[in-house]
Amino acid sequence: MSIESLASVEVARFIASRPSPEQVIAFQPSSEVVERAYELIEIERARALTEDERRELDSYLTIQHIMILAKAEAHRQLQQQAS
Repeated sequence: MSIESLASVEVARFIASRPSPEQVIAFQPSSEVVERAYELIEIERARALTEDERRELDSYLTIQHIMILAKAEAHRQLQQQAS
């Protein structure tokens, strides 16, 4: 399974589990996803990525951006609850 698929499935399963704000903040991708992302970054440093590799890395970066936004929202919700 590509990182694109694996990362998407991981996040979809996580969202489907109806996580608490604390769980959203604590969410981390699997080591397999992280290792593949770093591998693609290293490949990119050495040479141009293929179209498939570029699509795979871009997909991961998009998922990562969405999770950053979700974590920021979870922090906001927790601060609002504490007020």
